[in-house]
Amino acid sequence: MEAIFRTAAQALEEERGRLRLTTGNGDLDAFLGGVELGRFYLFYGNDQGAMDTLIHNILVNSVLPVEAGGFGAKALYFNNCNYHQGKTILNPSLLGGFAKRAGLDPMVAFENTYCVCAFNERQQSSAVKEVVDLLSRNEEIRLLVIHNLTRFIETSRKPGEAHRMLMEAIGALLQAASRNGITIVANCAASGKGPGYVPKPQGGTFLRHEANVVVYFRRMEEMGATKAYLVKHPYKETPDSITLRASEGGMNLMGRITPSFRQLFESQVEELKRGFYRAILDSGHREAFSLLIRAWYSEDYVISNANIPCVYDNMNLMASVHNYPLSFELILKAVCQKVVLSFHYNIYP
Repeated sequence: MEAIFRTAAQALEEERGRLRLTTGNGDLDAFLGGVELGRFYLFYGNDQGAMDTLIHNILVNSVLPVEAGGFGAKALYFNNCNYHQGKTILNPSLLGGFAKRAGLDPMVAFENTYCVCAFNERQQSSAVKEVVDLLSRNEEIRLLVIHNLTRFIETSRKPGEAHRMLMEAIGALLQAASRNGITIVANCAASGKGPGYVPKPQGGTFLRHEANVVVYFRRMEEMGATKAYLVKHPYKETPDSITLRASEGGMNLMGRITPSFRQLFESQVEELKRGFYRAILDSGHREAFSLLIRAWYSEDYVISNANIPCVYDNMNLMASVHNYPLSFELILKAVCQKVVLSFHYNIYP
């Protein structure tokens, strides 16, 4: 098989056109760059509540139209659990609550979400075959959420066999997702082993190799918050971390819908066009502003993934504050000099 080469410009154009799904949390969206279509995201850790809430929010957001930060498509929820202890289906109250907050009829979210469950490793293998078949038949599905991905390694009487079957299942799901351009979002527990504060995901390192984006969630009880550690990312520097706190009013930290960067960006530009641009009288200044907008849109990918805009704005503001008295002083000197010269010439014509 011949190697297929692409230029950096082609790769950049492909990334720029890739759809991005909002997680429902603006801080997490900025941290991850959103949930991109066609990638494999692995969330793991000891904060099961945060991860459970996150995946239900992502399921709802997948149904949202593209302009609202969604995929405008159907989703498939694959739950792996012990039916004596865990939920066998997704949480309808949680899903319905997120749908309402997103301005979506809960029934629309329910009707566009498929569900499948497995209670042991053998049922998981059988369910994977059904999932692969459904993904190949239904082109409207753009998101596959796998809850408790490594559950049966922990509960199986033969952990080695369960691990092997899991690797085969992941391989089959990744092939199906790759063929159909589907995003996979999975969560699992941490192994409890690893250097420092970031242990490995349960099931070994193969998951970290297969996933495109890996995030570790650690509950910080003393802070009343969750710490998210970025373990792996295609184009962001790792390791990195962010603290996610509950919003005011007691709402869950993942429980609010926030607009994506592209939505905020386009809204801000439109506001500038209506207010700032229309107030400009000089034709040269109008042309300069139009060129600036063109430059912003051509590099929106860079702007959305840069960490400097807020800091840079503050630096510019401080520079303006610093330069204002200097500018006023220069103007005052110029005026005084003009007055002195005028006085001089009037006396000595």
